[in-house]
Amino acid sequence: MSEPKISDYLSQRRIVLDFDTTSRKRLFEHIAEISGDVEQGIDEDIIFKTICERERLGSTGLGKGIAVPHGRIANLDAPLISVFRLSSPIDYDAPDEQPVWLAIGLLVPEEATDTHLQLFSLLVKCFQNKTFIQAIKDCETAAQVDQLFVGR
Repeated sequence: MSEPKISDYLSQRRIVLDFDTTSRKRLFEHIAEISGDVEQGIDEDIIFKTICERERLGSTGLGKGIAVPHGRIANLDAPLISVFRLSSPIDYDAPDEQPVWLAIGLLVPEEATDTHLQLFSLLVKCFQNKTFIQAIKDCETAAQVDQLFVGR
């Protein structure tokens, strides 16, 4: 099996620019809202609870104002990635104590341990690149953000 790519699991409908929130809870609720799929049996409440439970184990803040709230979801057919660029940074309990302005929701099937780790690693690699980070800040549309991840 080939290595997964972020762009394979990201869709423009799950890219939200200038999202207005003041809390992690509301951010997690919105990740659940845009990732839930009643037809596939993927319940928003399960997604929300899964992300919250993972966050209780330790902050998913990476530092530099970026967080990757994530979790494993039963009955999910394939990973789902969402992007939220916040209108104002929020307190996130990140290791560097910087508020978060960008959150990448990463949901994977419950049994997809390797895929989960590979996608998480690819995301971390993207955010080690200052040019990439600046490009996300400069994007004006979801299509532009989506394009940044093509091939990654």
